[in-house]
Amino acid sequence: MQELIVLTGVVLFFVGVAAGEMLPRVVAFVASGSAFAYALVTLVRQNNVSELEAAAHEAGGSEGNRSDSDEDDVQVDNWDRDTDRSERRQAPESPVLQKSVREYEFRLSDFCDLEEGAFIGEEGSKSEFRYLIQKVLAVIKEVHFANTVAFSWINREKHQLVLEGYVSESTQFTSHRRRELGLDLVSQVALTGQPRILNNVNQAGQQESLGYYQNVEPVGSFAAVPVFYPRAASGSAEPVAVLWLDSLAPDMFGSETVVQLGQFAKVLSALIQSYTGKYDLLVDSEVLRSIGRLREQMSLEFNLQSIARSLAEETSRMVAWDHVAVVVFDEARKAWVVQVVKNRGNDAYVSVGQEIDPHGGIVGEVIQNGIARIIDAVAGLERPRFFAAERAESKGSLMVLPINSGGRCYGALVVESKDVRTYAEADLTAVQKLVDTASAGLEILALSDVVDNYILLDETTGVANRRYFMERLHEEVVRARDYDTGITMVMVSIDNADEQLNRYGKEGFDFILQNVGRLIKSFVRPYDLVGRFDFNRFAVMLIETSANEAYLWSEKVRKNIASNVINIDQRSFSVTVSVGVCSAVENRTDLELMENATQVLTKAMEAGGNLVRVY
Repeated sequence: MQELIVLTGVVLFFVGVAAGEMLPRVVAFVASGSAFAYALVTLVRQNNVSELEAAAHEAGGSEGNRSDSDEDDVQVDNWDRDTDRSERRQAPESPVLQKSVREYEFRLSDFCDLEEGAFIGEEGSKSEFRYLIQKVLAVIKEVHFANTVAFSWINREKHQLVLEGYVSESTQFTSHRRRELGLDLVSQVALTGQPRILNNVNQAGQQESLGYYQNVEPVGSFAAVPVFYPRAASGSAEPVAVLWLDSLAPDMFGSETVVQLGQFAKVLSALIQSYTGKYDLLVDSEVLRSIGRLREQMSLEFNLQSIARSLAEETSRMVAWDHVAVVVFDEARKAWVVQVVKNRGNDAYVSVGQEIDPHGGIVGEVIQNGIARIIDAVAGLERPRFFAAERAESKGSLMVLPINSGGRCYGALVVESKDVRTYAEADLTAVQKLVDTASAGLEILALSDVVDNYILLDETTGVANRRYFMERLHEEVVRARDYDTGITMVMVSIDNADEQLNRYGKEGFDFILQNVGRLIKSFVRPYDLVGRFDFNRFAVMLIETSANEAYLWSEKVRKNIASNVINIDQRSFSVTVSVGVCSAVENRTDLELMENATQVLTKAMEAGGNLVRVY
């Protein structure tokens, strides 16, 4: 009876945790506390009575000549002397009772978690759900004297069981979070939706019947029940998870175990419903934050490289990945080219500037068809990802999304994981929203390029615009490769550009750009080229110049810009610049040259600005 009362109190406690309304939560907590208090008082009372009887028996043994009738007379006299039951409970002359009460010392840690941040971690509702699952499993383990209690999700799309949490006395419990649905008992519950009990586990066939221990364990009994999602809780509904436990003792579980586990399964179902709503909101808010960051970056640097880099960065925050690549069309080469690559482990993979096969590879097929694809296992495919001679060691899963807008394809986003069956439709839907934002930006950029085809100079600074600069850069890199001459690219960025823009406004910042552009042009030779790369950045192409010579040139330019005084609205000030230098060597392409110069420029800015860094 006491165990049932404790079980009821636990169920009421978690019902209160999952309740959304304040009134049901308070009622559930009060009822839960009452159940615990009643069980505790009953247990203490039974212990006190047992100790009093033992003391009386011991006293009777020391007086061996006392007869049974004498003992009865003493008990009757004591009863007559104190007829008030409440006074008997509080009698000060009961040393055994006082000793029993003093044995327990109150500790706050017995009733709540004192660890800071134990309830909610960095993952928000996800960590909250895991915390509550672990607490429920710990209670089940204590109530049923189990060896292991675990909770596993059922992924029917990928035919897998995914371990969410467990509590075990064994050190041999499996370290694999995912495993295929098979013929074991947990899988049978997942597939049939019916509870299972096994009270005599055959040790010889334990790996086939259970399968979640690394080595054979002396398990005697096993029980498992399905867990359903509340919205679809009907007789024909398929379970979404399995709750299971085992014991080292044989013949431990019966029909009452299924009934009790069913109550816990209802608590878990309520937690799942609450968590699902919170998780959906969390995913939506994370997607909105990523879209906001992507748009903010496009407002600062509205060019193809910036959009592709931001798309890859935000995608890596949304889904699991080991490799991320963005493929776009290069007008100069008239080919599909890898624009950005993120490689977590620096494994062999496609490189920046590599042309892909538009007809023979998976990425080319997605670009041609305009339909996204999820591939659970790359190892079984005969077609390459990008081109036939690619070097990619990963044999996991792949997700490819076309970058489409206005009926035109601008490229593809490629996300790859080393683990098989990593991506689901939910991942595709979330990433697709990022792709839609990036594709809209690429469409605007393409329309702007149509206009810029007839314009070679930037109207604000008078230097070459980005498109013309990139065309000349490609030509000069090819010529430097053919004639074995040197060429160096220098990226110059105005420090604290956002602060200058906020302080002096757009007209004032344009005046700053004009001064910086004029100073840079005064230091270049007639056959060198200066271009405006984006809103606060200039690119300089130094013909037949080594990296060391470019560094000395950059230092001279940096010092002259820092010493130049600018006057706006009767206010005098100066600005500083950060400089990144990269030289074209060893068949380096123009895209690699630009990417490397951007990387060292970023490092110079992160180091505090007003300095020169060389790749």
